[in-house]
Amino acid sequence: MPEYEKICLYCEHAAQTYEPDLMSCELKGVVNSGFVCRKFVYDPLKRIPRVPKKLAEEDVVKI
Repeated sequence: MPEYEKICLYCEHAAQTYEPDLMSCELKGVVNSGFVCRKFVYDPLKRIPRVPKKLAEEDVVKI
């Protein structure tokens, strides 16, 4: 099972517009960033990775 959502925000056919919630799709035209269609192709370069959590000072072993 994939760990990403199949939405236009991560699709190879879509490009971001000046409006943050709209995408310009090569196939469907201007759509919402959460739009879903059958032609979805995942583009890993559009995915923003999560920032890793920092360790608390008491969890760090001092040598």
